[in-house]
Amino acid sequence: MRAAGAWGIDLTMPQSLVLALHLRDAAGLDPPTSPLLPALPPLDPPVRRLTAAGGLSGLDAASRQWADWWVERFPGGPDALTSILPPGYPGLRGRTELRGVAELGMDEAVTWCTRVREVEKRVVTRSPSALFETNLLEEVERELGRRIRPFSLRVVVLPVAGAHAWDVLGQAVISLGLRADRDAYLTWLRERLVEIGRQRIARSEGQST
Repeated sequence: MRAAGAWGIDLTMPQSLVLALHLRDAAGLDPPTSPLLPALPPLDPPVRRLTAAGGLSGLDAASRQWADWWVERFPGGPDALTSILPPGYPGLRGRTELRGVAELGMDEAVTWCTRVREVEKRVVTRSPSALFETNLLEEVERELGRRIRPFSLRVVVLPVAGAHAWDVLGQAVISLGLRADRDAYLTWLRERLVEIGRQRIARSEGQST
């Protein structure tokens, strides 16, 4: 959490979503997109493909089940994580094909997730601090001509390839590559802060009338 006074920015990489993306890539799933599931690039670094005696089967069904799970559990959290983990895989009940993929690939997904956490730590070490974000907020407030009312911006960070950002029904989602690019991250953050400021100004003016 980065905070200044009554505002805060919380960047989080939900382990449940990272594990799910690893299963997607490792099994070669092609889940249908939706307002809650944009076309997310493959993970970076790339993952090793799953192998099974006789090959993987039921991948079309597993792809649909994966998309359903994502929509149910996005943007992640404790319930989302426990739903996809062994031994019970409670969130995969009735999703036989996807559970088969999870049983085959979860150990490697957990190992990969641990490694990418180390990458995330290095990115955070090199990336903008609270001072950069505070200065950026003050710049936006000067542009808007007033203080921005208290807010909390939660940002989901995903370790997918490239520098990307999505607005998933109001939830900010960015790639770790965008987070790692200081200038690109600050440009994206500035746009979000301007949007937040304008929304709060409009709300305040509406209440005053």
